[in-house]
Amino acid sequence: MTVPLTGVQIVAGALSVILGVWVDLGALLLAIFTVSVAVLMHAFWRESDPMARINEQVQFLKDLALAGASLVLFAAAATGGQVGPTITGPLFDL
Repeated sequence: MTVPLTGVQIVAGALSVILGVWVDLGALLLAIFTVSVAVLMHAFWRESDPMARINEQVQFLKDLALAGASLVLFAAAATGGQVGPTITGPLFDL
């Protein structure tokens, strides 16, 4: 049940950013998605095999980097920064 929901979440977030409709909300959806995937799917601390552990750690850190980029986009959009052409203003006002 959660896989279709996360699919909707990532598509909605990506379309929001691409189309410029509430970019801050879309970036926040993407950040929430990537953090949850990092913690739930790439738990490198549970791996006993050294190579699998390294692989999972790389994927975990990649997801955190994507979450950080999404949060930077969220902050830029929510504070009225220039994030490119947008159709709507920010949903959140920081």
